[in-house]
Amino acid sequence: MNQNTTEQNLKVARTNQKKIFHPGLKELLHLEQYCDRNIEFLSIEVTLPPWFKKFTQSLPSYLLGLHLRREYRHFAMGIMGLQSKCDTLFVFEAYNQHLLLLLPLLVLSRKEVLIMLHGNQQFALNSKIKYWGLLYLKLYLNLFKSVKVILLELDDGICPQKVRLPDSSKIIIPHPIVEELTPDLSLGMRKDSQKIKIGIVGIIRSDKPIEKVITQVGEYLKKNTEAELIIGTPLKQKPEYLSQLKATIKDTTKEEDYFKVLQEIDILIIHYDRDRYYYRTSGVVSDAGSAGCYIIASDYPLIKHQIQYPVTIGDTFTDFSELDEKIDRAIAFIRQNGQDNHRLWREGRNVKSMAEILFPQN
Repeated sequence: MNQNTTEQNLKVARTNQKKIFHPGLKELLHLEQYCDRNIEFLSIEVTLPPWFKKFTQSLPSYLLGLHLRREYRHFAMGIMGLQSKCDTLFVFEAYNQHLLLLLPLLVLSRKEVLIMLHGNQQFALNSKIKYWGLLYLKLYLNLFKSVKVILLELDDGICPQKVRLPDSSKIIIPHPIVEELTPDLSLGMRKDSQKIKIGIVGIIRSDKPIEKVITQVGEYLKKNTEAELIIGTPLKQKPEYLSQLKATIKDTTKEEDYFKVLQEIDILIIHYDRDRYYYRTSGVVSDAGSAGCYIIASDYPLIKHQIQYPVTIGDTFTDFSELDEKIDRAIAFIRQNGQDNHRLWREGRNVKSMAEILFPQN
C-alpha cells in the first residue's frame, strides 16, 4: 500500500468519526477525497466536559444553561481551528448569537475559513440578537478575505437587503444528497399498475404545519383509489389526531427507519411555516430526493430550487386547494418517467460536484 493510499484511508476513517448537527450534510465530510487540501471539519457537536454539562443543567434557567453550552461549543470550535495544522477550516454549523469568540479565533488561525450558513439569514429577520450576530459576521467578511460563507441553493439576493452578505465572500452550492439513499427504480423502469404511496414524513411540529395537508390528502384519497397515505413520524411526538386517520403510521424515531419510509414512498408532500423556511433549504426534501421520491412542497425560493436543479423532481404549491391537481400530475409523472430524473438530479449534488465548486483550482 503506497503512502497516498494510506493517507486517503486515514482521511476517510477520520471523517467517518465526525458528528455534525445536520446529518443531511454529512457527504461534505468526504470533500478531501476530491481535492488536494487538508480540511478540518468543525461542528457544534463538541463533547462537553461532564462537570460543565452538570453545572449548566443545574441552573434554574434552562435557556441560560443552553446558551452557555452553545457558547462553549463555539469557543471549542475556535480553539480546535487555532490548533489545527490544516489548509482549510470548514465550519458546519454556527449560531449568529454565538460568533463573538469564534470568529477572531478562526481568523487568528491564518487559514482559509468556510462557514456554512443554514437558515442564519432567515432567523436574523425575526431576532435582534441573531441579526446583530449576522452584522458581526458581515464585518469579518468585509475585513478578512480568507473568510467566506457557503450558501445552499441560491445567492442571498432573494433575501431582504439588510441580511445580505458581501458578494465577494459567498460560495453557492446545491444541498448535497445522502449517498446511502438511492432510487429503487433503475433507468427505464416504471411503476405501471402498483398503488402510488403518498408520504408525509418527519417531526410534525409548529414550523411544519402539516395538518391541513393531511386533511387535503385524506379528501383526495376518498376519490382516488390508485394511491394510499403513509405517515412517518417519531411516535413519541405523534399528535393524537393521526390515530384517527385512514393511513399507515410508521415510526421514524431511528434514522434507519426514517430512511426506510423514504425508500418506500413514491411522493413526499411537505409544508413549512413561511417565517421559518422561506429563505432556508429543507433537509427532508434533500433526503427524499436522494431516495427517488417525487416531491410536492411549499413554493419557497430555496426549496423550489432544490426540487428543480439540475433537473425537475417535483412541484411546489402556494395554496392547499392546488394539492389535488399537483398529486394527479405527480402520479402521471411517476408513471411516465419513473425515477430517471432523480438519477440525473443526484449527479449535480454529489460530493465530487461540490468539491469542483468549492475548490475550482483543483
